Amino acid sequence: MSITASGPLPVAAHEPGAYAPPVPALAERVGWLKLLGAFRRNTLEALPRACLDEPAVTVPLPGGGRIVLLSTPAGARHVLLSATEDFLRLPAGRRAIGPIAGNGLVLADGEAWRHQRRVLAPAFTPRTLPLMLRFVARAAEESCRRLEAGLGAPADLRSEMQRVALDIATTSMFSLETGALGTEIRRLVSGYLDRLGRPTIADFLLPPGWPTPSSPRRALFRRRWLGTVRAVLAARRAQGATGEARDLFDLLVEAHGDAPGGLLADEVGTLIVAGHETTASTLFWACTLLAREPAVQDALAAEAAGLDLSEAGAATSLAHLRLARSVAQETLRLYPPVYVIPRRAARASVVEGTAIPAGSIVMIPTWVLHRNPLWWDRPEVFDPRRFLDGPEPDRFVYLPFGAGPRICIGAQLALAEAILVLARLMRDFRLSLDGDRPVLPVATTTLRPDHVPRFHLERRAG
Repeated sequence: MSITASGPLPVAAHEPGAYAPPVPALAERVGWLKLLGAFRRNTLEALPRACLDEPAVTVPLPGGGRIVLLSTPAGARHVLLSATEDFLRLPAGRRAIGPIAGNGLVLADGEAWRHQRRVLAPAFTPRTLPLMLRFVARAAEESCRRLEAGLGAPADLRSEMQRVALDIATTSMFSLETGALGTEIRRLVSGYLDRLGRPTIADFLLPPGWPTPSSPRRALFRRRWLGTVRAVLAARRAQGATGEARDLFDLLVEAHGDAPGGLLADEVGTLIVAGHETTASTLFWACTLLAREPAVQDALAAEAAGLDLSEAGAATSLAHLRLARSVAQETLRLYPPVYVIPRRAARASVVEGTAIPAGSIVMIPTWVLHRNPLWWDRPEVFDPRRFLDGPEPDRFVYLPFGAGPRICIGAQLALAEAILVLARLMRDFRLSLDGDRPVLPVATTTLRPDHVPRFHLERRAG
């Protein structure tokens, strides 16, 4: 069976669309200690299998508290849209992410959050996307040059995708080439998310404001991180006005002032991390999936072959990359950046027939929603066709960036970045994984691989 970019996806050596990437099995029995402990190791190991069948699964906590997992679209809609004021950020999340985000948008609440969201919104409208995509195309071009120079040796595509995503974040949002600072940012962020960014049982059980065993090391990281962010701010200030168009830095300075540190540093640090971590993760997992589906790679290359993916043509070509979009969307379904959405019940309520006392921990397990056969056909399988011609999934069944008022403000930009970089990568190269060891997702602060695999890249003719 032949394959074209506009036709059906390919039949490989196996059944079409039959590749099911390996993942940890859902847990048969879950107690509170196992669930909270898994946040330190791999949250996916403790998500209950019962979430596939039951609208709400309750796990009792010591002292009369409880964790309630809501795994239906109705439950997600209630928490994330209908009753947002009743479900607040967890103190555990603030402890784990606070050293990076500070008082930035990710952790802000109430009127502070609404103000910060209004400040940032103009930078993420459809009107600004063409300008952003010029930076995406440039970063993709530079990435392909680096990969070309390394042909013949195994490639670390995880590090490369982190680099290209960080380049996009800093140049598109802050008109800044980070240079040596980029290496330091990647080192700090990766190290923190791999270790201190993992929530601990103490983060969940101790009252807000109480120190935990991780507090001293997190405070030390916070000082180092702020030092790096202030160096980014100094480099951007030294450039003065961009001259072409107001970028995100200009908007932030206008809203928060140009004094060193404070909210400006928190917003810049948050956006650098969020802007590159989501895109890098999506690109990396897409590469692991495509490595097992060479015919899909060929189809992506054929789709991109006749399109202008340069800085001048990227915005126009984006709409024609339908297959690349569906691959990115399917990757986000299988490996959602927001794999679980935790909240704390501010007041007592009943959701999906389940009583939720005030103070309960409420979780929307996106990972389970995305893999439930009630909502998806063959959910364990990598099959981009589900996004190619079918109807859009319910927005509370497909939650890669969250939903409701607090949906990721840069979701559309992140998706566009992944589409363009994948198209350029597949147009230039064929890739395969080095060895047969499965790459398993580890869910802590983000979805990360259990080891860093090596890829083989081969230059496409022409």
